[in-house]
Amino acid sequence: MLALVDTSRMTMFSLPPSSGYAAPLPPCTSHTQDAGRSAKPLFIIDADLRVHFSNQGAAALAREGLGAAGRLVCADKLFAAKLQTWLKRRCAGSAPEEIRLSLSMRCGRQTVVDAVHLGGAGMDLFVLTVDDPQRAIDRNVDEVAEACGLTPTEARMLGLIVKGLDTVVAAKKLGIARTTARTHLQRLFAKTGTARQSELVRFVATFIEEAA
Repeated sequence: MLALVDTSRMTMFSLPPSSGYAAPLPPCTSHTQDAGRSAKPLFIIDADLRVHFSNQGAAALAREGLGAAGRLVCADKLFAAKLQTWLKRRCAGSAPEEIRLSLSMRCGRQTVVDAVHLGGAGMDLFVLTVDDPQRAIDRNVDEVAEACGLTPTEARMLGLIVKGLDTVVAAKKLGIARTTARTHLQRLFAKTGTARQSELVRFVATFIEEAA
């Protein structure tokens, strides 16, 4: 028996060789839910693109066009063609056990998908994980906002700064005066222990919250 555990939701899935994919046990409900929302997107599919499992990170991408009606579908035709070709060749034993493919999301954001063949499960299943740099930065902004006690406006300001916008453009997007935007930026420096925008961006990009 091959057991797969999605640690972000603490849900175990068993794959008996004779019966295929089993239903999940009820997930834990507590602090693990927040971890699930920030987990790296993960899908388990078969060779026909049917989705047997997706975690909460994958569900967020589904709302952006990756997956629908229990199938792994997307708007990126090149990605879809390459994935289907690899799936067919892998099932025939003529392709490597894993592959990395570029995926353009419906909004134009670039991501990378790693696909791995699961052997010994009684059926051909494939694990797909999605590297989404922009989503990772967005998660870091949220974590910095919580850890550093940012106000909602400061958090929005931080999100714009890490995207490369200056205070003039950020002020327009937030609907505030330029002087107010500069004040928010100075407060961000003070709360994060940084002194320049480049340093602030680096702080967010490399932020790892210490365990309590």
